[in-house]
Amino acid sequence: MGLLLAVCAAGLVWHQDLTQIFVARQVEDNREEAAQDTGRLISHRGMCDVAPENSLPAFRLAGEWGYWGVECDISVTKDGHWVVMHDGTVNRMTNGKGKVSSFTLEQIRALRIDTGANVRHYTDLQVPTLEEFLEICQEYEMTPVIELKGAAADADYDALLSLLRQYDMEQQAVLLCFDFTKLQLLREKSPVHLMLLMKNPTNATVDLVAGLESCDLGLDYRNCRLSLVRYAKEKQILLNVYTVNDALVERDLARRGVNFITTDLLRPDPAQ
Repeated sequence: MGLLLAVCAAGLVWHQDLTQIFVARQVEDNREEAAQDTGRLISHRGMCDVAPENSLPAFRLAGEWGYWGVECDISVTKDGHWVVMHDGTVNRMTNGKGKVSSFTLEQIRALRIDTGANVRHYTDLQVPTLEEFLEICQEYEMTPVIELKGAAADADYDALLSLLRQYDMEQQAVLLCFDFTKLQLLREKSPVHLMLLMKNPTNATVDLVAGLESCDLGLDYRNCRLSLVRYAKEKQILLNVYTVNDALVERDLARRGVNFITTDLLRPDPAQ
């Protein structure tokens, strides 16, 4: 019996290793494809000029309008559930007050989003869960671009990766963070595509992310110097600029060779 259990355990580890090898290969294939492209559009917090930011209608609209990716921000509740909220508190976007981390999932779901674009047309909006966000990405075949906010325990990152696997999104998602140590922790757990956010990076920042496999760089578009773009390309690092709300600037950045552009802009054809 002991031998059988050992064999089963070895088989499970072997299966998990093969799965992670597949994910790593797919992530690299996706990055190689993106490296040949410029100006892929990411809808910032969903289409937040049409519906309240980080709400389910905003995410669905991004899917309906054909964006390549949709960005959201996630934090952990007191009882360990990932929910979608940009701020550390619920004060700005809901009828409640307090830190996201002070609410249980049940408590935060009892709140209602009561501000944002055209909120009067969207009644009874709850704070979304990460699961709901991933379901919409899956439905519209959008890339989930997920920024990690606030502090989280080691088990919370395991739960995050488990959800990505549950929705078959580990090989497709992009996880963003301003904290490089969090990205290092995630890399120990998964080959998922990572991206360091930094307002004004330098060539040294490019070198930093180049040392972490399948990790790229996001930055404020106003600090996207042509010399930085060239150095990033030399180091095979992809660039994502935020938050571009001028169509002329967007086109100029794409011509420079920026791979991803995060935007609030609404346009007739976001694929152009």
